[in-house]
Amino acid sequence: MGSLRIGRVAAFLLLTFALSWGFFLIAATIGRGTYLELGMSPLDMFFPAFVALILQLFVFKDSPIHFRRYQGKPRWIMYGFLLLTVLYGIVTLIGISIQNRSAVFQGVGNLLMTLWTLLVLFVVGQSSKEDLEQAGLQLGDTNRGLKLILGVVAFFALQAGLNLLLGLGQFQGQVERVYGIAVPAGLYPLALVVAFGLAVTGIPLSGLAAVFGEEYGWRGFLQDELVKLGKRRDVVMVGLVWGLWHFPVILSGVHTYPSTLLGLGLGLVFFVLWGFVQSYAVLKAKSIWVAAFLHGVVNSIYAFMLEYVIRPDDKVLSFGLGVYGLICLAVVVLFILRDSIWRAEPSER
Repeated sequence: MGSLRIGRVAAFLLLTFALSWGFFLIAATIGRGTYLELGMSPLDMFFPAFVALILQLFVFKDSPIHFRRYQGKPRWIMYGFLLLTVLYGIVTLIGISIQNRSAVFQGVGNLLMTLWTLLVLFVVGQSSKEDLEQAGLQLGDTNRGLKLILGVVAFFALQAGLNLLLGLGQFQGQVERVYGIAVPAGLYPLALVVAFGLAVTGIPLSGLAAVFGEEYGWRGFLQDELVKLGKRRDVVMVGLVWGLWHFPVILSGVHTYPSTLLGLGLGLVFFVLWGFVQSYAVLKAKSIWVAAFLHGVVNSIYAFMLEYVIRPDDKVLSFGLGVYGLICLAVVVLFILRDSIWRAEPSER
């Protein structure tokens, strides 16, 4: 497998953290309230893949996707993502600076992400299997990916049910609007079913660019670089980095966990444990797309459960992302660690 390339890992981490934490500081300085009101996907989610692609396309000359050696059609997905990140960043910064126009900027941001997703679908459909594999953008085992996604949905549904059953949360009851759309009382059960379907499919797909930004960076690039440490140790390291990267978000008070030392600790535990699930998806399905979509499902289905089904009374002592939920997640991780995939030799891209 060769030795660990410390310089490449350091360059990736330094640039990713500088961009992500730097933008977060800028957003907080210009106007944190305005930034949150924009309702756009956080720009910092784009930066891990942005940095990884810049390094692989233009800096690391031995990279299989370096612009001088790789001319496959999937390169347009990568160049498109770089352009998307720049444009999305410009829209976000302008949106923070201008008051009372959040709907406009949110719409422009959504349009940019949708256009990139359409580009992905078109290019994948026009590309050979070999070109996709060289770029690390193969679809992989979609059937296995579907099973993983259904398993994740079942996990969070069970967590919500346990909160209700054990008196750790309250059923939300009927609300006036579902995903911003007013729903007549008689149609509310049907609207909730449709919304659940959107949470599992449409919302993750519409936000694919943002979660790709994280997954390609963490699981597509960093995980490949650190695999020389051994798969389990590799995933732990990626999870710790992932958790540390989230510290500014947790400390800002907008994350699930409280902005305290306890919240930071719980965040680290969660991102290490959930990192095993995301990495397992990459290793088992052999596809970064499965991991990205799975990430989107986690975000949307958890938000759906909180908003329309059951909201825990306590962020810490509850199932879901609370302590009890982390214990359940640890059991899931122990189960998936029994898979022989963790002992198989990593394949070279």
